[in-house]
Amino acid sequence: MDILECGKVLNTHGIRGEIKVDNYCDPGFFKKLRTVCIGGTEYAIRSARDHGAFVLLTLEGVETIEQAMPLKNKPITVRREQVRLEKGQYLYRDLYGFSVYDQRSGQTIGTLREVLERPASMVYVIDCGGAEVLVPAVPPFHQGVDLEGRVLTIRTIEGMLPHEN
Repeated sequence: MDILECGKVLNTHGIRGEIKVDNYCDPGFFKKLRTVCIGGTEYAIRSARDHGAFVLLTLEGVETIEQAMPLKNKPITVRREQVRLEKGQYLYRDLYGFSVYDQRSGQTIGTLREVLERPASMVYVIDCGGAEVLVPAVPPFHQGVDLEGRVLTIRTIEGMLPHEN
């Protein structure tokens, strides 16, 4: 079973068991879910609403501040099969293992190993035959994804590839 961490309980909100969540996903993500797992326990979602940059969740069985307090600072996870994406959308982890094609050099340069979250942007970590290449996951570097062909297309700049140094 593939598990995704999608947020973290920051605090309680009010006295009726509502929790304040740091949402790691797109806006509206929690509104599409039926259940979440916090601290090894699965909870049905009764309501999810935006609250500035955060989300407020009301969970089945959590109806008082005393019941909500033990959830504070715990990660929130969901089963991958619960996450429904629109056609053409993907999670970064779905791209792991994709071939990486560089438009500038006109060749496949390696395989996507992971995507790192950094303050300025996400960063692709590409395995180029034993050498590691880091590429920002933003335009103009990110050029597109072929989900069916399992290819991530990027555009490097001169000096980025190992053999150019």
